[in-house]
Amino acid sequence: MLARREEYAMTTMNELIRCCSQAEIEERAAMIASDLRSMGDGERSLSMQRYFKESTPLLGIDTATLRRYAASQIDELQFGWNLAEAISLCDELVGEPEIEIRGMGIQILAAFEEEFCPRVLIPKAREWLDGRFDNWALVDSFCAQALSPLFENYPSIEPTLRKWCHAESLWLRRASLVTLVPFAREGEFLHFSYDIAKEHFSSSEDLIHKATGWLLREAGKTDMRRLRTYLLEHGPAIPRTAVRYAIERYPAKERKQLLQRTRMKLP
Repeated sequence: MLARREEYAMTTMNELIRCCSQAEIEERAAMIASDLRSMGDGERSLSMQRYFKESTPLLGIDTATLRRYAASQIDELQFGWNLAEAISLCDELVGEPEIEIRGMGIQILAAFEEEFCPRVLIPKAREWLDGRFDNWALVDSFCAQALSPLFENYPSIEPTLRKWCHAESLWLRRASLVTLVPFAREGEFLHFSYDIAKEHFSSSEDLIHKATGWLLREAGKTDMRRLRTYLLEHGPAIPRTAVRYAIERYPAKERKQLLQRTRMKLP
């Protein structure tokens, strides 16, 4: 498996050999979109809108149903397709309006994790985050299912994540944070996580404040003392929403103290 991964690491999208035609991929994408639309629940879709500030096209399909459908597609595709087809299918599906159809492309792509490599996935990730994904749910799903697995196998993409901290795109900036959440939760890459969080302190975006606080909260899970020291050190520079998210695991009394003390600079 390692040898295979090293081989893919040197491959670009143009060098991947497809096993099926673009027409077949488009036909599969159309079938998936049709199937999912037939499962829609209008009442549930209206209820789900409360999670989004902007109006977002939703089908109202529950998570368990989506996972079962994704598994059925993956069973059919995983041993006949490769990463090239999976990316092309994802490209077709993320172009649809409904979030469940777009998310299905990400779920199917994730099944090809063993073939992920930076030279193929990073350019597509940048393209999708910069112009195709337009809400936090898709971005966070893509980070969890694609970018985090890529970073686990290729921590050499660290400079890319640092660069995304200062991108014009809100979603590239959010991805630079959310990609690290699973590792921070396990006490891994903590120095990098704290560094990345600091790069976003000056942001004016609420979705960045929340992602920053989320990353810091997970970084503190295995070392609460380190998080406390960090929060007190950077106190007033940290957006208040980020602080509130970061301190959620502390006892109520300590949360109150940290909220007060992070308003003041240490002497």
